[in-house]
Amino acid sequence: MKATVPARSRSHFHRIFVSVSASALLIGLAGCGSTSARVSDSSVDFGQVAMGTQVRRIAVNVTASGDNDVTVAPKLSGSGDFSIAPDVGCGTKLASHGTCSVVVVFTPTSTDSATATLDLGLSVNDQQISLTGSGVQLTPGQSLVTATDSPLVALYTYAPQGSGDVHIEFGPDTNYGLETSAVTPSAGSPVTIYVAGMRANSTYHMRARTSGGETAMDQTFTTTKITSGTLPPITATSSGTPQSGIEFLNPGFSTASTNFIEAYAVDLEGNVVWAYDYPERTTNALLQSFHVLPDGNILALIGTSSAVAPKSGDPILLREFNLGGVPVRDVTLDQINAQLSGISLVDLHHAVTVLPNGHWLALANAYKSFDGLPGQGDGTKVLGDVIVDVDPSGKVVWTWSEFDTLDVKRAPDGYPDWTHSNAIVYEPDDGNLLVSIRHQNWVVKVDYRNGAGTGKILWRLGYQGDFKLVNGTEPQDWFFGSHQPQFVSSSTAAMFDLTLMDNGYNRQLTPGAACTGTGCYTAIPIYHVDEAAKTATILWRDAIDPSKFSVWGGGTTVLDNGNLEFDLCALGNDSEVDEVTVTGTPQTVWTLKVTGQNLYRANRMPSLYPGVQW
Repeated sequence: MKATVPARSRSHFHRIFVSVSASALLIGLAGCGSTSARVSDSSVDFGQVAMGTQVRRIAVNVTASGDNDVTVAPKLSGSGDFSIAPDVGCGTKLASHGTCSVVVVFTPTSTDSATATLDLGLSVNDQQISLTGSGVQLTPGQSLVTATDSPLVALYTYAPQGSGDVHIEFGPDTNYGLETSAVTPSAGSPVTIYVAGMRANSTYHMRARTSGGETAMDQTFTTTKITSGTLPPITATSSGTPQSGIEFLNPGFSTASTNFIEAYAVDLEGNVVWAYDYPERTTNALLQSFHVLPDGNILALIGTSSAVAPKSGDPILLREFNLGGVPVRDVTLDQINAQLSGISLVDLHHAVTVLPNGHWLALANAYKSFDGLPGQGDGTKVLGDVIVDVDPSGKVVWTWSEFDTLDVKRAPDGYPDWTHSNAIVYEPDDGNLLVSIRHQNWVVKVDYRNGAGTGKILWRLGYQGDFKLVNGTEPQDWFFGSHQPQFVSSSTAAMFDLTLMDNGYNRQLTPGAACTGTGCYTAIPIYHVDEAAKTATILWRDAIDPSKFSVWGGGTTVLDNGNLEFDLCALGNDSEVDEVTVTGTPQTVWTLKVTGQNLYRANRMPSLYPGVQW
């Protein structure tokens, strides 16, 4: 369908595109004295949804292209079974060149067909989208399996006959072999569970089981191909018995395309079994960290590379989304900045950490100007990092700034990218934080005390820090340009064991003499840290062959079987992930190789579901 809109007089060029995830709605608006629109589809069908449940979907993506912001004020009319989801969406203003999504929830109250109209409330050529859906009444013991907007994910609904928690078992045949987390039914209502962990273009069997002994009839579901972005060539080999589970992969660069999938999971044979892409993506945007939450949703940080200045329209936010890829809660940089005084954050980057109390700790950064810095003129702009503590309501309840706690004149990697922090690690034993600061070659401990701390740096671990290195050679056996510290021991304070990715970037072979060429190498150490004695003893160290020098990115994962996994992110344009034994001569038991992609993070997880081991 094509329509012509009357010409409007405009002093600025405007262009808006609107797309519907379910059925490809496109609307283009152009200024310069005239405006035209092209509509390929204008409706979204939620299909059949079980009574007593609800389904959440991205109904519409709106993209503004041009130099002016666009007002967005979506509203619904018609059936009250449809509602616009809170805590996500477009807000009231869409920045030029930006994209936002309108998420709609359908909660059927009858088996009749429900209809509604979604008015986008655009300040330029407003548009209306038709919504339809119908309820289905499941009788006890019945189930319903439907597709989602994610090609590898099904939505399974089951009406239990009796009491007990419900989980779904699934697999390529009726032996199943995989399962989801269990869900407790509410007041006799059916339960809905996202089933994820399936390969593309494959048929899977699935059925519900309850803790009370019920077993539903077998159903089948066929996945389709991922088309929203590109995936790289992946190979996996095993020479031993690796820790079971799946591998979460988070690339930061791809040679194949700017439209590469930035968050996906593979099984230990290298097959992609889950993937997430986000519609707000721009050429600058990067999904840089994601974690499974206790309720089974996923938390991700989306921003730009920490040293790249964001542009208008770049998405900068913390996002909770379900396994089907639908946003549940967003906290944007604008919302965070609105609560701060004395500082304006530029970006969210590298890492977000989930605390036991549900708070999110995220890395951000800001610029400040300084005079009299070594080798610099007056008014030098310096980029430093900040931690923001966001509670479940979206309120910023605690902040920490490196400008207040570090010597800005100490800059081993120069300016403006003074610190380049890349990880936050929570210490359960005393409620404090470890922060990995790449361009200082330090891991520092911050007085957080579960949000009641002063923010003071309690110590600095690394070259020229507060600890004596034992069982190693100063300075080269310290870590340089490191990423992703992880506790090896159950203890996290006083005396504990710590590992990290020692990238070896600007490794000091002797004081003041950094490595060059083949003298540079990456290492995976384990340190025993004694906070009182201020000693860091090398317990184990795997110095990687210099031919696999990985200058940036990557990390380590401590596995339940006692092995250690590490991610060599930057082998040119490729990556390698290895699981090795922590022995005198480390033995490689599993290797994953990815061609044409740098994996910023790669971490072994038990499954896609909390509390479930595959």
